[in-house]
Amino acid sequence: MKKFFTTLSVGAFLLLNSTIQAQIETPAPSPASTVTQKVGMTEIKIEYSRPAMKGRKIFGGDVVPFGDLWRTGANSATKITTTDSITIMGKGLAKGSYVLMTKPGKDSWEVIFNKNPAVSVFNYKPEDDVVKVMVKPINNPLTVESFTMGVSNITSTSADIEISWENTVVRIPMTNDVDSKVMAQIKQKLEGPTANDYFAMSQYYFDNGKDLKQSLEFVNKAIDKGERFWILRHKSLVQAKLGDKAGAIATAKRSLELAKEAKNNDYVRMNEKSIAEWSKM
Repeated sequence: MKKFFTTLSVGAFLLLNSTIQAQIETPAPSPASTVTQKVGMTEIKIEYSRPAMKGRKIFGGDVVPFGDLWRTGANSATKITTTDSITIMGKGLAKGSYVLMTKPGKDSWEVIFNKNPAVSVFNYKPEDDVVKVMVKPINNPLTVESFTMGVSNITSTSADIEISWENTVVRIPMTNDVDSKVMAQIKQKLEGPTANDYFAMSQYYFDNGKDLKQSLEFVNKAIDKGERFWILRHKSLVQAKLGDKAGAIATAKRSLELAKEAKNNDYVRMNEKSIAEWSKM
C-alpha cells in the first residue's frame, strides 16, 4: 500500500510539473521574421531573426565588432530565397536559396551570398561564396531598436535589400531582367494573342517608353476583339501621348459612354478629367 501511494505521489508530481511547464510561454529574445516581396518577375523572401539593442552598443561594439564575419541577425544565419535570377550590383545570382552573411565596417560592409545552407561563422568557407559585394553604410538619424531587414525602393525592375539596426542602414541594390522576359512572352503571344494579351502588350510598351505606334497598334487589335471601357481609356492615353488630341478625345468619350453604362465611376471621372484637359490644348 505504501508503495502504491509513493507511486501515486510521484505520478501526481510529474503530472503537475508537466502542466506547469506547458502553461509557461515567454517571448523569444530574437523573434523570427519573414519578409516576402515581389520585385519585377521574381519574389524575394528573407528569413531572419530580430535581436534588440537593449541599451548595447551594436556596430563597432561588443555585439557586432567591425571586421568580423556576422550571421546578419541572431540564432541561425539569415536566409534569402529568390524565385528568379537577379543581379546584385552587376553580379548575377541564380534563382535559389542563399545564406546572407556580412562583415560590417565603419566605412564599408562586405555582403556575402553563400550557397551552403548550413554555413555559420564557425564553418564558413569562402569557396562557397556565390556573390560578394561591398556597400557603404548610411547613418540613420532615427534609432532602430530591433534588427530589421526588408526590401525598399521597389520599381518594376529593381529594389534594395535593406538592413537597419541602431543608427545604421545598409542597402544592397538588386535588379531583375524584366524586359527580356516580357518581350519573349510578347513574341510568343503574337502567334495568337487574345484581347487581354494585346492590351497587356500595349500597356507594357506605353509604360516603359517603347514604340508608341506599336502600342497603338496593339491596343487597336485588342479593341477589334471587343470594345471595353478600360481598353479604350488606355488607347486615348496612347493617342494623347502621340499628339493626336482630337483622336484621344473621341476615344475617351466612347470610353466614358461605356463606363457610365457599366456604372464604373472611377473611369467616368478619369475620362471626364482627360477630356476637359485635352479640350483646352
